[in-house]
Amino acid sequence: MKTLRNALLLGLLLSPLFATAAPPTVGPVAVEHIADHATLLRRLHAAGYAVKGGISKSLTDHDSDGLKTFPHFTSSFTYQGVIYPFTMVGHPPTSGKTTHVRTVIVPLRLTFTGFGPDVVFDPDPAVVNIVRSPMFDDAVFPNGVGQFGDQMQRAAFWNKMDSQHRWHVLLDHPRVLAALDVQITPDVGQLSTGPDGTPLGFVADGALDPVIQTILQLIKTDPDEVPIFVTYNAAEDFALGYHSAHAVGMEDGTTVLQAFIYTSWFDLSAVGPELSDVSTINHEIGEFLNDPYGNNAVPAWNFPNINLCGGGNLEVGDPQGNGPNFASFPTVVIPLKGFAYHLQDLVLFEWFTGEKPSSALNGWYDYPATNQISSPFTPCT
Repeated sequence: MKTLRNALLLGLLLSPLFATAAPPTVGPVAVEHIADHATLLRRLHAAGYAVKGGISKSLTDHDSDGLKTFPHFTSSFTYQGVIYPFTMVGHPPTSGKTTHVRTVIVPLRLTFTGFGPDVVFDPDPAVVNIVRSPMFDDAVFPNGVGQFGDQMQRAAFWNKMDSQHRWHVLLDHPRVLAALDVQITPDVGQLSTGPDGTPLGFVADGALDPVIQTILQLIKTDPDEVPIFVTYNAAEDFALGYHSAHAVGMEDGTTVLQAFIYTSWFDLSAVGPELSDVSTINHEIGEFLNDPYGNNAVPAWNFPNINLCGGGNLEVGDPQGNGPNFASFPTVVIPLKGFAYHLQDLVLFEWFTGEKPSSALNGWYDYPATNQISSPFTPCT
């Protein structure tokens, strides 16, 4: 019955994926070989990270019986006389409450066809390791033992939370759906091999979006549940990962504020430590917690240590992850259960506020390295 359901779902998924595709290419398309690690790293970094969609602040800056979503709080900071409101996941830090965010992992099994023999990217290894990773299980961090996202937020708000430091934002252990099959042809993707011969898949920018939107309509998730879509050794050409949110009107007159995450996983042996294993999902989880609805505007900031404007949103992974000097910010190894997880270092909330010194724990501006950033952002000029 489960196989039949997945087959039916696949039929629905493929229609939007190929509706705008060019006519099929005749004959197999050559597999691209990426000869050296530096070229591969440039290719992957060019994909970068993204935030897509977004919900109006008029829906997210307050609680209402007509809105269904996970717990969130709204506050603001002031920079050079301008007030910047923001909304984050969880109860207010001063409340001392623990928030539990429910998650569901949706594995996507990508089959690249039309490049010779079919190549299947089975997401099971990625899913197993993500579920066992510091994203959901407790590990040792600079400020204690816990989940990555919770420890990061506690570091940021340590001096602003309740006096007994009981405040937490936890991701519940995810439920995992059966893998869903998506076929990728040369019209919407490119099959490559890395320097060591490992197959790597690249999907055209935006090609997975309609697939994900269709899945969201078909799977049953509760309003306070966050879907996490996972691919293995394959990613969108312009998004190794992204988080998104949109408002959905329901028949009963309520509105669901739906947030979700897409993440890729690349094996360490295939791509090296800079962009391997959980380095993308920890980026996206950090951004989801700090900007869950994609609408937290901040002063326009330069990438750290260079005079190049990087953005104007509270996206904690982008300053180090999307800039041309990303290699200056190495991943942080967090061991857990015999596996060495590579986490991207992210800036803390205080980096965007211009605070000197930072009000975060120990005056930190970044996490989990805590020593890669020593000052707040510099404004774009």
